[in-house]
Amino acid sequence: MSSMCDIPKFWINLSGLAHSSNLNAVESCMTRVFCMQGALIFHRWLCDVIPAAVNRLSRNTWLEKLAWNVQIAIQQKKEATFDSADYLPNLTFHRVYELAPMHFRYDQTELIISVVSSIVRLWLHFPSDEFSLLQLSLIDVVTSKSPLSILFLDKIWDMYKSPFSTFFNKWNKKTSKTKMKTALAHFEEQFALHPFATVGSLEYSKLEFLQQLISQWTEKNGASAETPDMASCILYVFTVLF
Repeated sequence: MSSMCDIPKFWINLSGLAHSSNLNAVESCMTRVFCMQGALIFHRWLCDVIPAAVNRLSRNTWLEKLAWNVQIAIQQKKEATFDSADYLPNLTFHRVYELAPMHFRYDQTELIISVVSSIVRLWLHFPSDEFSLLQLSLIDVVTSKSPLSILFLDKIWDMYKSPFSTFFNKWNKKTSKTKMKTALAHFEEQFALHPFATVGSLEYSKLEFLQQLISQWTEKNGASAETPDMASCILYVFTVLF
């Protein structure tokens, strides 16, 4: 008899459990997108501000001063140390970059940009390995040609987390930089022809629709009574349309 009394409780709570499962799936997707988009935003920011600082002649900001001092060190072909405490005193954890003497180059702009980028990445605790840069390069190509909602697709997350078992097939982390650059350039050319990157295609329209759902979900922020329907709708797009 006690078991009979418990059976109705299961059915009463079943819809709540399904709703909770839907929310967990959506939150998991959003967390993954936050990881990828956040890393990409900081990566793009660095790629924009450092060349601009190197090409300016002023020393008004800490980054311009750093670029100037790096240029002097390279021109003098001397060892130099760059302590984050001298430029960004408010950082919680400080780091020191050791610069070895550099060979002379007629045009040193790209070299200066590379060194300054390495210094700032070290100071701000950016991942410094080529694997991380490869991940960001792949996501950069995808998001530059498709709606941002493409980051919500499981296959994109798989590519981001394991590029050497998805995008590069049997390649490994020891693959040469030249081969990686060639493969990335080829990928960018091929992806530009993909339906996900073709405005007006059915697949591109689905990504746009997904973007609308995501915007609605973000605005509602789980407070509306219609949230369960929205969660189910987004999950439907994730698992069925794609």
